[in-house]
Amino acid sequence: DRSHLSRILQNPLYVRADKEVYAYFAAKGYDILDDITAYDGVHGVFMHKSNDGTYVKIGYHEGLVDANTWLNVQDKKSHNQRIPNNGTAMNSWLVGLVKCSHCGHGLQLIYSENKNKTKRWRYFIDFGAYTRDGCIKKRLAARPDEVEETVIQAMKERIEQLVIAKREAELPDRETESMRAEVIRIDDEIRKLMEKLADADSVLFDYIQSRISSLHTQKSDIERRMQTMKRKRQAIDTKPLTEPMSRWDSLTVQEKHAVAVSMLDAVYVSDESGINVKFCI
Repeated sequence: DRSHLSRILQNPLYVRADKEVYAYFAAKGYDILDDITAYDGVHGVFMHKSNDGTYVKIGYHEGLVDANTWLNVQDKKSHNQRIPNNGTAMNSWLVGLVKCSHCGHGLQLIYSENKNKTKRWRYFIDFGAYTRDGCIKKRLAARPDEVEETVIQAMKERIEQLVIAKREAELPDRETESMRAEVIRIDDEIRKLMEKLADADSVLFDYIQSRISSLHTQKSDIERRMQTMKRKRQAIDTKPLTEPMSRWDSLTVQEKHAVAVSMLDAVYVSDESGINVKFCI
C-alpha cells in the first residue's frame, strides 16, 4: 500500500551510501556509528530507532539505489503533501511549502463561499495558533493569490541567476554565507553555555541543557539546508526547470507543485513581515 511504499523509499537499507549520505545523516542529528570513510558509495545502511534517538550503521550488503537519487527522494518526501483532487477543493501548488514566519508551523490553505455558492475565497489558517504555544493569529490577511504570484516571480529570478552563474566563476552565495554565519554564532553560544554548566545550580543547569538542545536542533536544520543546497547546485541543470516555467499557466496544480518542490525549501508568510522565499537550489 501507499504507506508501505513510502517507508521503502525512506529506508536507507537500499542506498549506496556515500559521503553526501553521511552529511545528510549528520544534518538530521542521527547517531552515526561508523567513520565517514565507511561511506564508500557501495554499501547500504541499517537504521535503528530507540527512545535515545536514531542510530545508523553501514551494512555488509551492497545498496541498490545510487546516493543522488535516494537523497533527491528524501528532499521530495520532506516537502510532500497530498494535494486533494475531489473536483471542488481550491488547491495551491504551494501546499506543504508555506509556513508561518512567526512560529514556523505550516499554513493550511482553505476556502469559503457565499450563501449561494457562486463565489469562493481562498485564505490561509495557521496551524501554530492551535498548538500549546500558539501564535499571534489563526487566519492571515495575506491572500494566497498574492503569495503565489510573488513566489513564481522569485522562482523565475532564481533560474535566471543560476543560468548566469553557470557563465561566471562561482561566487559565495549570500544565503549560504548567511547560514554559515548563523552556525558560527550558534556554536559560539553553545560554547559559552557549556562554560557556565560547572557553576550552575540545578535550575540553571536544566535551563542551560534545554537551551543547548534547542541550539543543536537549530544548527542541525541549518546544516541540513546547506548540505542540500550544496549537493543540488553541484548537479544543477536548469533545462528541466526553464521548460515548464515557460508554459507555467498551462501546467496542472500537481505539475506546478513538482517544480516548486525541486526549487523551494519553504515560503515563510506573515502579515507583519510579508513573504520570504527560501530556495533549496
